Amino acid sequence: MRLLIALMIAFGVSLNTMAAGERPADVPVSIRKVDENKVQLLYGANPEGPVTVKIYDANNFLVQKDRITSKNAFAKYYDFSQLKPGKYIVEVVDAQNQVEKLTVNFSAANSQKPVVYSKLEKLEGNAFILTYNALLESDISIYVFENDKLIHEERLDSVSAVQKLYRLVGVSPTANVEFVVASKDGYSRLLAAR
Repeated sequence: MRLLIALMIAFGVSLNTMAAGERPADVPVSIRKVDENKVQLLYGANPEGPVTVKIYDANNFLVQKDRITSKNAFAKYYDFSQLKPGKYIVEVVDAQNQVEKLTVNFSAANSQKPVVYSKLEKLEGNAFILTYNALLESDISIYVFENDKLIHEERLDSVSAVQKLYRLVGVSPTANVEFVVASKDGYSRLLAAR
């Protein structure tokens, strides 16, 4: 009887060990685009060994190879800004040589967003300081609204930096005052006075 119980326990332990060595049915591997030229690789299981990530271009040329050693699920960012627009294949290989292939497409950007800093400061009464600073010169338009009603409009030609004081006469101190700064090269921002 003892021998039979010992054999049953040994058999159960060996089955459990074999089942533990198998890979989970579906390891969630996904890619999501987080920026115009950046993607995030999400590996949603605890890897049992190193995970290798290979990135190939449309001609099946290896662009980047990355080996990740992690004991927990992980996320990794990849920057494609230095690469040509086109189709790329991201291949993820785990310790059991299970392969996941994911495709990413990057198209050529039509235009770069302008790099601009703008800020609105409220002073005493109805005085405001508007600051606009850009890397490149552009024509800008400034609109001032009181409770969603346009009360002032101004255009400035070929400027890269503006700091201007606005004293709004006849505007209620409790009014909702908003400034909109828009440039010819595509920048537009609503600035609310608090």
